[in-house]
Amino acid sequence: MWRSRWPIALLTIIYVLNFVDRQLVGILGQPMKAELGLTDRQLGLLSGVAFALFYTTLGLPIARIAERKSRVGVIAVSLGLWSAMTALCGMARSVPQLVLVRLGVGLGEAGFAPTAQSLIADLVRPERRATALSLFSLGIPAGMLIGAVAGGWLAQSLGWRMAFVWLGLPGIALAILLALTLREPPRSAPTAAHPALIDVARTLWRAPGFAHVAAGASIASFAGYGLTSFAVPLLMRRYGLPIGDAASGFGLVAGVSIGLGIGSGGWLADRRASAGRGGLVAATGALVAGLIFPLVLEAGDPRLLAVSAIAPLAGAHLYFGPTFALTINSVDARSRATAIAILLMAMNAIGLGLGPLTVGALSDAFTQAILPSYSPACHSRACTIASAHGLTSALRVDVLLYFWAALHFLLAARAVRRTQPQSTAR
Repeated sequence: MWRSRWPIALLTIIYVLNFVDRQLVGILGQPMKAELGLTDRQLGLLSGVAFALFYTTLGLPIARIAERKSRVGVIAVSLGLWSAMTALCGMARSVPQLVLVRLGVGLGEAGFAPTAQSLIADLVRPERRATALSLFSLGIPAGMLIGAVAGGWLAQSLGWRMAFVWLGLPGIALAILLALTLREPPRSAPTAAHPALIDVARTLWRAPGFAHVAAGASIASFAGYGLTSFAVPLLMRRYGLPIGDAASGFGLVAGVSIGLGIGSGGWLADRRASAGRGGLVAATGALVAGLIFPLVLEAGDPRLLAVSAIAPLAGAHLYFGPTFALTINSVDARSRATAIAILLMAMNAIGLGLGPLTVGALSDAFTQAILPSYSPACHSRACTIASAHGLTSALRVDVLLYFWAALHFLLAARAVRRTQPQSTAR
């Protein structure tokens, strides 16, 4: 039991740091915008495209390396790299410098998730993988919570630059701990003959429901990253909250809510072995998000917004466990890291890469329409109000995408049911 619990616990802690470092631009965006005169489109570029470029394109080749070499070694090097690059974000003095170090963060993080999930798949039985992968994915909301609370208060106390430094350095120590304590588990298939990349891609494409579940996850990721990347700036602009309060409030609500969604998504999908159940769980959550988020954005008080955001945030993340489980169960053990990398390439290119950038560009456009004289250097009350309204309008458009994601999840459930008519609830 300990043999599987310790590696999963350690990998989950690393996943926490993964999301602490990944989301810091979104958390610290407002003071960065004020000091460097950034537009929302530039904030979206830094939190999205600049990170996702290497994260998306290099995830697949690094996963192929992990299929053949030490997965523990790949994770240790990746963790050390992205942690160092996060700390260097605090030293950047211009947008080009920030882009370069964010590219470095993306390069480091590209080697983690597929490799870690491949390890976990060798530690648990197939019928428990959705639950195990959902538990691992709890690193996401935990990282959001810790990153938001710690990042916000560090920025308020020491400035946004030192927040990057202090939250980047612990990962270097954890990389050393990982290399010293974690051993490579036996692979459930020999490493000698790995399927070609094109064969893995073909297997996934032909797997019942995969194309639709990947599309649904990518669209839900687009909406989710667009929303969470600008949540703290929205709270600061709209309600006048200091960064410590805004980031802590966001972190607590998002961390708990998203944790509930991710954790219960895998459990609900595993609870009964009915064909297509995972797709139905994911679709239900996306519909809840699409229906309730527009109402949340109309809240006139930050406390009302916090309470009303719990259900849609949880629903919006039900798809994690079912999506990863369907992907892993669609290929053999020799191809798991590659299959996850293919899925994440789609999800992150569309979601992480384009979601924040699109919301930022829409926010700038709506703000300019409200106040034609607006510029990022303007700090008057009129500019702040216009910026808040512009960002709110952009997010109203963004959250409508959850309905599109729900459609794909439903189509995935139907495809799985058609090919597995004999699968019944037990």
